Amino acid sequence: MKSYAKKTVWIVFWVFTGSVLLFACAPTAGQVEKSAQGPTLKRHEDKAIGFSIEYDAEKLSKDQGPVGPFVFRRQAAGGMPGVGVTVGPYPPGTALGDTADLVSNSLPRMIPGCMVHQVNNQQLIKLTDGSQANYFELDWNVGGDELIGAFVTVKKEDQLIVYGAADSQDGSMGNLTAMVQSLRLDVEVDYAALRAKGFGNDGKFVRTNSPAFTLEYPPGFQNRALQGSQIFRAGIPQGSPSMSIAISGLAGGDDTHTQLKSLAEGYAKALQSVGSDIKIISQNPIENYKGYDAYQIQIVWRYRGRIPLTTVVHLIAKEDRAILLAGHTTYGIDELTDIFKTIDLTP
Repeated sequence: MKSYAKKTVWIVFWVFTGSVLLFACAPTAGQVEKSAQGPTLKRHEDKAIGFSIEYDAEKLSKDQGPVGPFVFRRQAAGGMPGVGVTVGPYPPGTALGDTADLVSNSLPRMIPGCMVHQVNNQQLIKLTDGSQANYFELDWNVGGDELIGAFVTVKKEDQLIVYGAADSQDGSMGNLTAMVQSLRLDVEVDYAALRAKGFGNDGKFVRTNSPAFTLEYPPGFQNRALQGSQIFRAGIPQGSPSMSIAISGLAGGDDTHTQLKSLAEGYAKALQSVGSDIKIISQNPIENYKGYDAYQIQIVWRYRGRIPLTTVVHLIAKEDRAILLAGHTTYGIDELTDIFKTIDLTP
């Protein structure tokens, strides 16, 4: 198996949730694993979202950890097979049975060198907890490697949960099917665990872990797919304005403003992966947050080389960490800084 295919398979899930759904729900917290029936199976519970799955613990020995829209990822030491779970708001007006086409039609547009040969065995099924799900299989090619895949999509409240498993063509579809069809939605949500890492709902974001804070945002904002170290991302359905929150570590003993400046400039540089014509308009320490060192950077750039955006980032130092508040708009930055002003650093 080429290393390209091994690395690219899970981009499928990233792209699907990030580019097709546009949004993602809050990140995972408070996860518990316990043994299930069978010598090599484990049941994984996600109490932040409220689901559980089974996976082949003997084969899938490498825990890749949650990142971005992934709330669960595991793979074999050699790359294949692998499984992943993504969660995002359910696409309005989409029938559950149509989610197979939604996934399969998205892959060739989003992944270079990806070709979906066909969707097989698509059917609505009942999971073991009685939940309705859409099951389908894929024959596809990534980077010249022929792959098979099994997927289950379910709707839980306003969320779309996708559990997928992939393997090389000589792998067992039966094993992939057994894993994805083990999905259950009868796990009680642990809201305390959600708020610990950071949870936004109905216009209020709460984080109880260090650094703890709360922040208010417009109720019209909808959750979007997380990227990198983000713990929250939201915006209006039309796209702009939008905002995100991330947490970064600070080195004890080093100059705080120098570290905040470096993080701000690093953020500007990172925009090169999704845009062009990036120019820093201003950057300087600010005193907006009494008792806390803070730094602001303002950037103008073009998203995908087309859409002109202004980005403003506030970095606030608290407890050897930096809280990064970033906002993007096609209008003035006041609407973003007004949101930043609502932060309560001593909740």
